[in-house]
Amino acid sequence: MFLPRNPWRREPTESLNEPEEEDLERLAELREQGSRLNLPHPIRGFLRFDSEQAARQVAELLGKEGFSCRIRASQDGSWVTVAIRQLVPTPGGITRLREQLEAAVAPNGGIYLGWDAPVVY
Repeated sequence: MFLPRNPWRREPTESLNEPEEEDLERLAELREQGSRLNLPHPIRGFLRFDSEQAARQVAELLGKEGFSCRIRASQDGSWVTVAIRQLVPTPGGITRLREQLEAAVAPNGGIYLGWDAPVVY
């Protein structure tokens, strides 16, 4: 039996899992630099792959989930996908972003390298 997905149901924007220490440190750095963490930031997640095909597959998948993606070749022969999403950088929001990106790279042989965001005043 096929049950259609509820179009009004939205994916959670925050994770209930404990945030990683490095994510909390980066949020503290943004706060110290004067960033207004109650405003949306363009969060960039960095993903590395051995092949261009894997990088493009993950970029396409993440594009369907609302990310804007850029793919670049590295000097070492690997491929980097930069996945960008606007969100308010809370510990739960960043943890959810990490979970999404790690889930996307795992079946494609990629590595989640971390995230960054500019200061927003």
